[in-house]
Amino acid sequence: MTNRSNSTPERVDEGFLTLYTAQAQVVMDVLERDGVSRVKMAYVDKKYESEAWVFKEAYSFFVQNAPRYVPKPEQAETAIWAYADEKWVGAQPGSWVLKLEVPRDQAVLFDLRAWNKILNLNYLGADEADNRRFEARLSSMGIQHSTQAFSTPFYPQVKQEIRKSWQRLFNTANSCPRTYLQAGLWELCRDWIAEARQC
Repeated sequence: MTNRSNSTPERVDEGFLTLYTAQAQVVMDVLERDGVSRVKMAYVDKKYESEAWVFKEAYSFFVQNAPRYVPKPEQAETAIWAYADEKWVGAQPGSWVLKLEVPRDQAVLFDLRAWNKILNLNYLGADEADNRRFEARLSSMGIQHSTQAFSTPFYPQVKQEIRKSWQRLFNTANSCPRTYLQAGLWELCRDWIAEARQC
């Protein structure tokens, strides 16, 4: 990796969170030009192609519900993902790994393990017993995986129950270890960047 900027000292102010994200060169260009970058839903279609509908289901849930915790600017169509632990950023060759100092009131925080369940269109149980109960219910209905409830019109009640369970996402941050802490940011501001390293 090459170093683009390493001059901003780490903030110790409790009003900020240190987070990491990986971004493409086009995002860096927008940040350089405009000072702020926001995500369009069309980027999701382009990135995930035939699997985009799965991600859009999860992202739509987030976009509809997360503004209760952090107001969403009109120009932001979905969130930018950042992590407390750099190991989760998933940087690709040519992308930039950014160390951010983000104002706490700009980050929707949650446990990335819970978010991964939502990304897989799984039920997010209150506990393991609740998860097992729901899996047994799916099995009794002949449903092998919860994605069937979303990919066909035959299980509207199951789909509704799964979506309702996802509300638990927003209660997971306080109980998860820092290594699993993830944030949704409605925008990325150039002023938040403490370090930028290109892969």
